[in-house]
Amino acid sequence: MNLEAVVVIAVKLFAIIDPFSVLPFLLAVYEEAVKEDPNKQLSWNFIVNKITVAIVILLVIFSILGRPLLDFLGISPQALEIAGGILLIYLGVDTMGGFQQLRFIRKLEEAIITPIATPLLVGPGTMTALITLSVSYSPLILILSSLLVTFLVYLSLLSGPLIVKALGETGTVAAGRFTAIIIAAFGVQLVLQGISQLKLI
Repeated sequence: MNLEAVVVIAVKLFAIIDPFSVLPFLLAVYEEAVKEDPNKQLSWNFIVNKITVAIVILLVIFSILGRPLLDFLGISPQALEIAGGILLIYLGVDTMGGFQQLRFIRKLEEAIITPIATPLLVGPGTMTALITLSVSYSPLILILSSLLVTFLVYLSLLSGPLIVKALGETGTVAAGRFTAIIIAAFGVQLVLQGISQLKLI
Protein backbone atom coordinates (compact mmCIF):
# COMPACT_ATOMS: atom_id res chain seq x y z
CA MET A 1 0.00 0.00 0.00
CA ASN A 2 1.50 3.33 -1.12
CA LEU A 3 0.45 5.63 1.71
CA GLU A 4 2.48 8.50 0.28
CA ALA A 5 0.46 8.35 -2.94
CA VAL A 6 -2.76 8.37 -0.91
CA VAL A 7 -1.71 11.56 0.88
CA VAL A 8 -0.43 13.29 -2.28
CA ILE A 9 -3.63 12.51 -4.20
CA ALA A 10 -5.76 13.67 -1.26
CA VAL A 11 -3.89 16.99 -1.17
CA LYS A 12 -4.40 17.48 -4.91
CA LEU A 13 -8.11 16.69 -4.62
CA PHE A 14 -8.44 19.02 -1.64
CA ALA A 15 -6.94 21.84 -3.68
CA ILE A 16 -9.34 21.15 -6.55
CA ILE A 17 -12.40 20.90 -4.28
CA ASP A 18 -11.18 24.11 -2.60
CA PRO A 19 -13.62 24.45 0.33
CA PHE A 20 -12.04 27.75 1.42
CA SER A 21 -13.33 29.57 -1.65
CA VAL A 22 -16.92 28.53 -1.04
CA LEU A 23 -16.94 29.08 2.75
CA PRO A 24 -17.65 32.84 2.93
CA PHE A 25 -20.51 32.59 0.43
CA LEU A 26 -21.96 29.43 1.98
CA LEU A 27 -21.93 31.01 5.45
CA ALA A 28 -23.60 34.15 4.09
CA VAL A 29 -26.38 32.07 2.54
CA TYR A 30 -26.76 30.04 5.75
CA GLU A 31 -27.00 33.14 7.94
CA GLU A 32 -29.55 34.65 5.57
CA ALA A 33 -31.65 31.44 5.69
CA VAL A 34 -31.58 31.42 9.52
CA LYS A 35 -32.45 35.11 9.63
CA GLU A 36 -35.45 34.66 7.33
CA ASP A 37 -36.86 31.79 9.40
CA PRO A 38 -35.38 31.84 12.95
CA ASN A 39 -37.87 29.21 14.16
CA LYS A 40 -36.63 26.64 11.69
CA GLN A 41 -34.18 24.10 13.10
CA LEU A 42 -31.39 24.39 10.56
CA SER A 43 -27.98 23.80 12.13
CA TRP A 44 -24.60 24.33 10.48
CA ASN A 45 -23.64 20.75 11.46
CA PHE A 46 -26.65 19.40 9.54
CA ILE A 47 -25.65 21.34 6.42
CA VAL A 48 -22.02 20.16 6.63
CA ASN A 49 -22.98 16.52 7.28
CA LYS A 50 -25.29 16.41 4.29
CA ILE A 51 -22.70 18.01 2.02
CA THR A 52 -20.06 15.54 3.27
CA VAL A 53 -22.21 12.50 2.52
CA ALA A 54 -22.82 13.73 -1.03
CA ILE A 55 -19.10 14.41 -1.53
CA VAL A 56 -17.90 10.99 -0.36
CA ILE A 57 -20.46 9.18 -2.54
CA LEU A 58 -19.43 11.13 -5.64
CA LEU A 59 -15.71 10.66 -5.03
CA VAL A 60 -15.97 6.91 -4.40
CA ILE A 61 -18.11 6.41 -7.52
CA PHE A 62 -15.57 8.13 -9.76
CA SER A 63 -12.68 6.36 -8.02
CA ILE A 64 -14.21 3.00 -8.95
CA LEU A 65 -15.56 3.84 -12.41
CA GLY A 66 -12.64 5.96 -13.64
CA ARG A 67 -10.56 3.39 -15.54
CA PRO A 68 -13.53 1.26 -16.75
CA LEU A 69 -15.12 4.45 -18.12
CA LEU A 70 -11.92 5.24 -20.04
CA ASP A 71 -11.78 1.74 -21.51
CA PHE A 72 -15.47 1.79 -22.42
CA LEU A 73 -15.18 5.12 -24.24
CA GLY A 74 -11.93 4.13 -25.91
CA ILE A 75 -10.13 7.27 -24.74
CA SER A 76 -6.35 7.09 -24.44
CA PRO A 77 -4.75 8.09 -21.14
CA GLN A 78 -2.69 10.74 -22.93
CA ALA A 79 -5.75 12.37 -24.47
CA LEU A 80 -7.50 12.42 -21.09
CA GLU A 81 -4.46 13.89 -19.35
CA ILE A 82 -4.22 16.72 -21.88
CA ALA A 83 -7.98 17.42 -21.89
CA GLY A 84 -8.22 17.10 -18.11
CA GLY A 85 -5.20 19.34 -17.65
CA ILE A 86 -6.72 22.06 -19.83
CA LEU A 87 -9.97 21.80 -17.86
CA LEU A 88 -8.11 22.11 -14.55
CA ILE A 89 -6.17 25.13 -15.80
CA TYR A 90 -9.48 26.76 -16.72
CA LEU A 91 -10.94 25.76 -13.35
CA GLY A 92 -7.98 27.31 -11.53
CA VAL A 93 -8.44 30.60 -13.38
CA ASP A 94 -12.22 30.52 -12.89
CA THR A 95 -11.85 29.83 -9.16
CA MET A 96 -10.08 33.16 -8.79
CA GLY A 97 -13.49 34.77 -9.37
CA GLY A 98 -15.13 33.02 -6.40
CA PHE A 99 -18.54 31.32 -6.26
CA GLN A 100 -20.99 34.08 -7.07
CA GLN A 101 -23.64 31.47 -7.98
CA LEU A 102 -24.39 30.97 -4.30
CA ARG A 103 -25.73 34.50 -4.02
CA PHE A 104 -28.77 33.45 -6.07
CA ILE A 105 -29.76 30.54 -3.83
CA ARG A 106 -33.16 31.02 -2.23
CA LYS A 107 -33.75 27.78 -0.29
CA LEU A 108 -30.57 26.45 1.28
CA GLU A 109 -31.93 22.94 1.98
CA GLU A 110 -32.71 22.43 -1.70
CA ALA A 111 -29.25 23.63 -2.74
CA ILE A 112 -27.15 21.44 -0.42
CA ILE A 113 -26.66 18.68 -3.01
CA THR A 114 -26.93 20.85 -6.12
CA PRO A 115 -25.23 23.22 -6.67
CA ILE A 116 -23.20 23.23 -3.41
CA ALA A 117 -21.95 19.62 -3.10
CA THR A 118 -21.84 19.36 -6.87
CA PRO A 119 -20.74 21.11 -9.00
CA LEU A 120 -19.34 23.84 -6.69
CA LEU A 121 -17.29 21.46 -4.52
CA VAL A 122 -17.12 18.20 -6.46
CA GLY A 123 -17.32 19.51 -9.99
CA PRO A 124 -15.96 18.58 -13.42
CA GLY A 125 -12.41 19.32 -12.28
CA THR A 126 -12.55 16.83 -9.40
CA MET A 127 -14.20 14.16 -11.52
CA THR A 128 -11.69 14.64 -14.36
CA ALA A 129 -8.79 14.47 -11.90
CA LEU A 130 -10.04 11.18 -10.43
CA ILE A 131 -10.56 9.62 -13.86
CA THR A 132 -7.11 10.81 -14.96
CA LEU A 133 -5.47 9.50 -11.78
CA SER A 134 -7.16 6.13 -12.33
CA VAL A 135 -4.70 5.59 -15.20
CA SER A 136 -1.78 5.41 -12.77
CA TYR A 137 -3.36 4.34 -9.47
CA SER A 138 -5.56 1.48 -8.30
CA PRO A 139 -9.19 2.05 -7.23
CA LEU A 140 -8.20 1.17 -3.64
CA ILE A 141 -5.66 4.02 -3.47
CA LEU A 142 -8.14 6.44 -5.03
CA ILE A 143 -10.89 5.38 -2.61
CA LEU A 144 -8.59 5.84 0.40
CA SER A 145 -7.55 9.24 -0.95
CA SER A 146 -11.21 10.14 -1.44
CA LEU A 147 -12.03 9.20 2.15
CA LEU A 148 -9.07 11.23 3.43
CA VAL A 149 -9.93 14.32 1.39
CA THR A 150 -13.59 14.04 2.40
CA PHE A 151 -12.50 14.09 6.05
CA LEU A 152 -10.35 17.18 5.41
CA VAL A 153 -13.21 18.94 3.61
CA TYR A 154 -15.56 17.98 6.45
CA LEU A 155 -13.22 19.52 9.03
CA SER A 156 -12.80 22.65 6.90
CA LEU A 157 -16.54 23.16 6.47
CA LEU A 158 -17.36 22.27 10.08
CA SER A 159 -14.87 24.83 11.36
CA GLY A 160 -15.98 27.29 8.69
CA PRO A 161 -17.43 29.89 11.07
CA LEU A 162 -14.21 29.85 13.13
CA ILE A 163 -12.01 30.06 10.03
CA VAL A 164 -13.93 33.01 8.59
CA LYS A 165 -13.95 34.71 12.00
CA ALA A 166 -10.20 34.22 12.44
CA LEU A 167 -9.08 35.09 8.92
CA GLY A 168 -11.92 37.39 8.01
CA GLU A 169 -13.83 37.02 4.75
CA THR A 170 -10.95 38.55 2.79
CA GLY A 171 -8.39 36.20 4.32
CA THR A 172 -10.56 33.15 3.70
CA VAL A 173 -11.11 34.11 0.07
CA ALA A 174 -7.35 34.70 -0.27
CA ALA A 175 -6.70 31.15 0.97
CA GLY A 176 -9.08 29.91 -1.70
CA ARG A 177 -7.25 31.94 -4.34
CA PHE A 178 -3.97 30.30 -3.31
CA THR A 179 -5.42 26.84 -3.89
CA ALA A 180 -6.53 28.05 -7.33
CA ILE A 181 -2.83 28.35 -8.23
CA ILE A 182 -2.29 24.73 -7.14
CA ILE A 183 -5.22 23.62 -9.31
CA ALA A 184 -3.79 25.41 -12.37
CA ALA A 185 -0.29 23.99 -11.70
CA PHE A 186 -1.72 20.46 -11.47
CA GLY A 187 -3.48 21.08 -14.79
CA VAL A 188 -0.24 22.22 -16.46
CA GLN A 189 1.52 19.15 -15.08
CA LEU A 190 -1.13 16.86 -16.59
CA VAL A 191 -0.88 18.57 -19.99
CA LEU A 192 2.92 18.27 -20.05
CA GLN A 193 2.73 14.65 -18.90
CA GLY A 194 0.21 13.80 -21.61
CA ILE A 195 2.24 15.52 -24.35
CA SER A 196 5.46 13.81 -23.26
CA GLN A 197 3.81 10.40 -23.68
CA LEU A 198 2.44 11.07 -27.17
CA LYS A 199 4.07 9.17 -30.02
CA LEU A 200 4.21 11.84 -32.70
CA ILE A 201 6.19 9.71 -35.12
